[in-house]
Amino acid sequence: MCLMLYIGTVEPLPLVTSPDLKIETVEVERQSVAQWFVNSGVRFVGAHTGCSCGFPSVIAESRVDHYEGMRLESDNRAADLRSVRALLKLLGQLARSQKVELYPIADGDESKPPKGVIEWHLSALDAERLFFNEGFMHVVRSDHRPSNRPPQPTSRARRKTTSRKRPPAARG
Repeated sequence: MCLMLYIGTVEPLPLVTSPDLKIETVEVERQSVAQWFVNSGVRFVGAHTGCSCGFPSVIAESRVDHYEGMRLESDNRAADLRSVRALLKLLGQLARSQKVELYPIADGDESKPPKGVIEWHLSALDAERLFFNEGFMHVVRSDHRPSNRPPQPTSRARRKTTSRKRPPAARG
């Protein structure tokens, strides 16, 4: 069964056909996948394979993170890496101004809800180590905060500003 990768953006992406990356409309029989996206512009993303099997992925019930020694080999790793690099280039253009959602799912399972959400920061994505956890929604964010937004306090800062010493409770 083929892997199908769907991308959700604020506005639908223009259609693209290149040897390494394809952006296509979602076929009618697969449109149930759109219900899992916050963003309304949902498209199919194909690799050099036509489907999305050219994007490395793992199948597991819980999140799998990259570890040293993990083998992401395939029959055509060089072509897979070209597709991954093309996808990363696209994400680099998009994630600067919006949150991008990616949902890799087996063909025919588009109506199944995501098993969970995996947050990715754009600067941490590396073509050599990138792989998808099938059935999980992947959310890509830029590491740069828009200049018109003040920085949000970290959880440590929030604790400092909201923690107040309470007077001891009266004992009766």
